Amino acid sequence: MEILDLIDTLEELVIQSRRLPVGGNLVVDRKRMLDVIDQMRLAVPADLRQAQQIIEMRDQIVEEAHATARQTLERTEAERGRRLEESSIIKEAQERSQQMLMDSEARARQIIAEADATAAEHMSEAAEAASKQLDDADQYALEVLSRLENQLQAFLDSIGVSISSLREKR
Repeated sequence: MEILDLIDTLEELVIQSRRLPVGGNLVVDRKRMLDVIDQMRLAVPADLRQAQQIIEMRDQIVEEAHATARQTLERTEAERGRRLEESSIIKEAQERSQQMLMDSEARARQIIAEADATAAEHMSEAAEAASKQLDDADQYALEVLSRLENQLQAFLDSIGVSISSLREKR
């Protein structure tokens, strides 16, 4: 259940509550209200859990990139050793080995940079989504509280008029 649905449920609970005859207070089902609040707490951190999963995915991708780079370097070294043994042209083998090593390192850096960029993008999206949901929830709560404040003020004004009317009759 999304946080906004839970806020709607909370509002509905307030609307369905019984009014006390004096003072305009409400009798609210405490258990039901606390259940909705607990559900709201559980709903908010979903984006945070998603952000944690993205961080773990990023770490896994970086580790895989490092492993791939190590394997590539090992293969490059093995290839270089083999070529040195097979070829009488040592200089050519060394140059090729050096180029493969540089290519492997460049590829490893590229893989790591791509993994970092992907993880940063996912983190940014998750943070934006969480921030948007919190902003929406705050805005909605502010609107509900403002309406409640206006209703309470209207009740207070009505009570004040009733008190004045009763005093004038005496």
